[in-house]
Amino acid sequence: MEQELDLSALPDEELVEQMHDDLYDGMADETLEGTQILLSRGWSASKVLEEALVEGMRIVGIDFRDGILFVPEVLLAANAMKAGMANRSARS
Repeated sequence: MEQELDLSALPDEELVEQMHDDLYDGMADETLEGTQILLSRGWSASKVLEEALVEGMRIVGIDFRDGILFVPEVLLAANAMKAGMANRSARS
């Protein structure tokens, strides 16, 4: 059985990279957790949105454009981003 990655143990830069991977893989719970961790570390909501979520979706968009990903994978990634953004909405 694979050992679960402790996102809170990652430094910011590695956490953001992991969030890009989690978005790419459509992992909503992990994306939400990463968002919460960055916010708890003092990141602004706009910085999390731009550097972690939007940048992750940009990578998804490039691979969709290049035919590496297809609509179902893009929808999973979008749902993961939505989960990460829900945290921000709940605080508004």
